[in-house]
Amino acid sequence: MDVRVPRCWNGRQWSEQSYARTLASLSSVNALAIPWSASDARLTLPTALGVAGIPALFITDANGKVLTANGRQHLAADPLGLNFPWAQRPVSVLNEQALLKMARHPAVILFIDDEDSEIEFSESVLTPSAESYYEECSIQYPGFCPYQNSSDDETMDFDYTTTKTSSRTRKKSFKHVMFYIGIDGTDSADMIREHIGLDDAVPLLTAIDFPKQRMVTMKYGDEITTDSVQNFVDSFLSGNADFKPLKPYSEKC
Repeated sequence: MDVRVPRCWNGRQWSEQSYARTLASLSSVNALAIPWSASDARLTLPTALGVAGIPALFITDANGKVLTANGRQHLAADPLGLNFPWAQRPVSVLNEQALLKMARHPAVILFIDDEDSEIEFSESVLTPSAESYYEECSIQYPGFCPYQNSSDDETMDFDYTTTKTSSRTRKKSFKHVMFYIGIDGTDSADMIREHIGLDDAVPLLTAIDFPKQRMVTMKYGDEITTDSVQNFVDSFLSGNADFKPLKPYSEKC
């Protein structure tokens, strides 16, 4: 995605003096600013965006479409911008927020080296499987389900096709699955590897299901392609994978 993020400061201040002080503090980043004298524009823009308080950080694309309206929250949780511009996406980089979600939802993770080419490769092989999964389950994007009040609901289950016969299709229930890229050397990737006793080989494709205390890993050395990832995900979702149990954390201490 080609995202352009102009540094534009709205200047919604209570006085011209506070406006001037804030503008001076932003001089090092060459931020664009709506002039204090343009009062109509300064009041109209935050209303149009639905700004409830300041400071507020909105991210838009080159066409002005809002990609995220809670940039401050995302920036605080992802200060390195691993998932910038924090738009809705089928595959994300593993971070602390993801680890919290994994306590309630299974996840497919591809662990890789910290190189841009590896990240691009991971997105290219994971995205087709993730998009297919979300489309089949009628999930508009990760973290949202039209049939539940919250994606963190532990009761969230879907029906996934496991086998087909001439007369009917058998389905098996499973929880909302997330898709992540685990970058070697980041705190989140290292933490989850240590927690489940996973070696530091890369690239390594694994599926971790904390709710059911089990995991499965693609054999190291097998070629990771769009098709092999899809086969791995299908096996995991259908429950036919060669699962290994996850030991409770207390047993590792």
